[in-house]
Amino acid sequence: MRYIVLLALLYSSTCTAQQAAPKPLFDDPIYHGAADPVVVYNKQQKCWWMLYTNRRASINDTTVAWVHGTRIGIAESRDGIHWTYKDTAHINYHPDKEYTFWAPDIVEHKGIYHMYLTYVPGIFRDWNHPREIVHLTSKDLVNWSLGSVLELASHKIIDASIIKLSDTSWKMFYNNEKGGKAIYTATSNDLYHWTDKGKEQTIGRGEGPKIFRWQDKYFLIVDIW
Repeated sequence: MRYIVLLALLYSSTCTAQQAAPKPLFDDPIYHGAADPVVVYNKQQKCWWMLYTNRRASINDTTVAWVHGTRIGIAESRDGIHWTYKDTAHINYHPDKEYTFWAPDIVEHKGIYHMYLTYVPGIFRDWNHPREIVHLTSKDLVNWSLGSVLELASHKIIDASIIKLSDTSWKMFYNNEKGGKAIYTATSNDLYHWTDKGKEQTIGRGEGPKIFRWQDKYFLIVDIW
C-alpha cells in the first residue's frame, strides 16, 4: 500500500513571507487514513474544501478490507495551511448493501460541481472485484446525485483525473486495471458523455494519475509500478 504526503509552501494574501504547511497537512480524526485528496474552492462558503478517501487505517484488519468500506471525507481551510475536519459527503449512489468510495476528482463548470468517483460494490478482503467510475453532480459539494456510471475500457477502472481543455472540451486520465494497470484516457464535450480513447501509449503501468496545467504547460503525475 502506498501513501502520498503532500508538502506545500503557500503564499497568503495577508503575509509577505512564505509559510511552511504542517506535516502532515491533515490527519483524518475518524480513521486516520486520509488519502487521494482533491482540493476545490467552495464558492458558497468562501473557503477551500478538501474531499478525500477516508481509509479505515485504525481498524484491526490484516487483509485489504480496511481500504474498502470507505466514505469521502471533507475538510475545510481558509488559508490552505490549516485544515479542519467537517463531515463526510452525502453521495446518493450506493446500490449495494456494502460499498466503497475511492479517489474523488472534482471540476466546477457553470455553477455545478462534477465529481468522478471510483465505486466498488462491496467491502472485500482482496483486490479481485469490479470497480467503476461514476459521475455525480452537486451545487454545494456536500450532497451528490448520480449522473451516470461511465462506460469506459472495462469494469475494473479507478482513479479518474479530469482536465479542462476549453469551455466545450475535457479530458480524463484513469487507470484500467484490466488493461495491465495502464493509464487510459477519455474525452467529453459536456462532462456527461464520455468517449474512451484507449491506452495512453507513452506511459507504462501505473495508477493515480493527476493532470494539471501550470505556466502554459500540462503536467501529468503518475504512480508508476
